Amino acid sequence: MKKKTELLRCTILLLISLGAGLALSLFPDTAARGAARGLNVCLSVLVPSLFPFLVLSVFLVRSGAAALLGKLLEGPMRFLFRLPGCCAPVILMGMAGGYPVGARGTAALLQAGEIDEKQARRMTLFCVNAGPAFVLSAVGAGFLHSPRAGGILLASSLSAGLVLGVLLRGHDPLTVQSRSISRAPAKAGDALVASAFDACRSLAAMCCFVILFAVILEFLSILIAPGMMLACLSAVLEITGGCRDLTAQGAPLWLFAAALGWGGLSVQLQILSLPGAPRLSYPRFALARLAHAVLAVPFAVVLNAIFPPEITAQEVFSNTSSQPAADLGGSPIAAGALLVCCAVFLAACYSPRFGAGRGKKEAHGRL
Repeated sequence: MKKKTELLRCTILLLISLGAGLALSLFPDTAARGAARGLNVCLSVLVPSLFPFLVLSVFLVRSGAAALLGKLLEGPMRFLFRLPGCCAPVILMGMAGGYPVGARGTAALLQAGEIDEKQARRMTLFCVNAGPAFVLSAVGAGFLHSPRAGGILLASSLSAGLVLGVLLRGHDPLTVQSRSISRAPAKAGDALVASAFDACRSLAAMCCFVILFAVILEFLSILIAPGMMLACLSAVLEITGGCRDLTAQGAPLWLFAAALGWGGLSVQLQILSLPGAPRLSYPRFALARLAHAVLAVPFAVVLNAIFPPEITAQEVFSNTSSQPAADLGGSPIAAGALLVCCAVFLAACYSPRFGAGRGKKEAHGRL
């Protein structure tokens, strides 16, 4: 029975591969358009909005600065999430930087020995949030032409993520304790160089998935007539194009909140393929993303009723095919978090503890 199942699986994969190869051969222009569209998203959205946060999230862990910040937030972290305080900076960076940043910081904590495998898996389930740069600028101001709508969506997504983290905290007291053996903090200069290379490697993997799903969506747009069904399918597969397509169909705001909570299959595969990521089955991760999407809906409905965004049908549909009007990197919340982490970076550079006791002068010379 097992052999038959494996044979059936291999046969299906072979047919899919042959079909994909045939489609690429018959419609090379379609594939090229999709790849160009995905590459444009990478260069205009992904790299400028994520790279600084990826570098800083890993640097906070490698330099030992996360442990320093964690001491201040040890109590709230243990009470809310049953996690050590060193996880607080990573959760903050995940909320300010975007989908993969929190997951990459979690992997760095695991590699540094600050948390165990069980804690890393739990963090990966809820430290996945859409960043302010994308939600406020691209979705709110760019697609919906309403900064207030972007604020509602951001608040809904972040609130749902925090609630999910509380629900996943469990009751095992051992999960509160971090590992007793952890790696010594690296020198600030070494940590910065390693973090930059790590961010480049992570971004390369993310861009590959974005381009791949852009090609898939380009072919699906040929097979499926434009409409709400195609827009929802687009949101399930890739969040940027999905939000654009939902805007074109006049989707309600709660549907955007659900899409942002889900994150898209492209983002999910990016996270699971990150270097050093904890071993986590996709069904469990997908269930957590679905729970995030469901939790975000009531937040969006309530906030939309209290603070209704000023959107007219003419504003929404007049420029649905245009690029986002706002600068994708211009988020005050993300900029504030970035400045705070830069201050921590400077403090770590000149701290005797994180400079291995060699003093400011030698640390400055190594940088």
